[in-house]
Amino acid sequence: MGVNSTGHWNPFESITANEPESEIKAGRVAFIEQPRNVNTEVRESVSSAIQRTFPRPAATLLEAVVTWISGCPHLGQKPLVHRSRLGYTVEAFGGFILTVAAGVLAVSAHLWWLLPFQWLILSGRGWALFNIFHHATHDTLFRSRRVNEVLAFSVSLMSFSSSLESYREQHIRSHHTRAMCTYQDVEAPLLDLGFPTGMPKSFYYRRLAYLILSPWTYVLYVRYRLFDWQRGEPWYRKAALWTFAASLVAGAYWFGFVPELLLAYVVPMFVVFNVTGLLGMFSEHHWGTLLDAPARLRMVLLVHSRFLLDEAPAPTLPTGRRIGAWGLWWLRLVGYHLVVRVAVLPSDSSPHDHHHRHPRTEDWTRSTYERFEHVVDGCPGFAQYPHTHAWSLGEAMNRVFTRMSAAPLPDPALDDQQTRAVRRLLARVRSVPTGPDRSSPADLLSESPRLAEDQKAPLT
Repeated sequence: MGVNSTGHWNPFESITANEPESEIKAGRVAFIEQPRNVNTEVRESVSSAIQRTFPRPAATLLEAVVTWISGCPHLGQKPLVHRSRLGYTVEAFGGFILTVAAGVLAVSAHLWWLLPFQWLILSGRGWALFNIFHHATHDTLFRSRRVNEVLAFSVSLMSFSSSLESYREQHIRSHHTRAMCTYQDVEAPLLDLGFPTGMPKSFYYRRLAYLILSPWTYVLYVRYRLFDWQRGEPWYRKAALWTFAASLVAGAYWFGFVPELLLAYVVPMFVVFNVTGLLGMFSEHHWGTLLDAPARLRMVLLVHSRFLLDEAPAPTLPTGRRIGAWGLWWLRLVGYHLVVRVAVLPSDSSPHDHHHRHPRTEDWTRSTYERFEHVVDGCPGFAQYPHTHAWSLGEAMNRVFTRMSAAPLPDPALDDQQTRAVRRLLARVRSVPTGPDRSSPADLLSESPRLAEDQKAPLT
């Protein structure tokens, strides 16, 4: 299952070689990887440009910045600073509190233009807190389980999320099992959010835009976080949550900080946080695909890393074009990739495939570098399965939606509620076929290059 001479990787090559053409499915063809998605030449091109242009001290510092934004080191790079688990925890909690305080000051001083920046940063700090919560769930935060539980409890109150016990039930006993990314995965958002497999790719983008733009989404999201998530929690958990909520409201009213509470905390944590969560969710896993593949193969193929970097412009370009190309490169790095890094993929969110391969043994404080070492030296226990990645949030989402679109429609044997949801969605799209195979076998083979190339565009 290795990468072939052209740099492509077909994870089903050894299987399809022994199958008749009539049995080769579009869902498998969509998982043929382009060279750029299994190697790190994009990152190396940037490193070469930096080394050619800047003196060594400046180049070392700039390389560290690029690695932090992109989530991908260059060959031979070592971290400048070794951050501990305590450092990550203090940064997550401290960053969240300081960002809320900055928003309060901005509202009080009527510096309204600062609020969008505060919203994006606080959303990212919310996800950084969630990463602390996530590692507590895996018992990889600190050695003391009691400390992990206290920190996770604090995170769940500050972000109005589910408790550690509830999330562990969903995450460990559902998502990290054979049910990963299936309709039995409790974390799978497929039907609840209206994203069944087998739909045209354009449908997923329209559906995502609808969820982001519809006010009703946020009404349901608030209800979900304040009531639905808390319904099955023990009484002391509910008491703590509602005491915290009442304290926020009462304190804001007493001190005349109601606008500050709404604009510096509620909007970023109940609106922007939801938007970034949707973007992260549909760029992370290939939901509902390869349902008939072996569990170990699905675990490897249905998750990828999300790097944030563009290839460096070619040094052979004419001077004028090269200057323009580098201007666009820097604009995208700062105006696009950096924003995604801060608001959507903070902390160790980028190398998510590494986490699924080594959920209990990874050194998550340096997972960016540890994953790269595995890419170079071979991943222990997964040497035959190359790590895969996208190079932007847009490319990652495009890969997910391409593969979901190539998968069959949901099994009609699903429970009644899910079946009704699927039927309602299908009724809105007249051109969607009703059978699980949307093309003839010959068409699937002829479409193989198109499906593979379709993952590359749009590279945004």
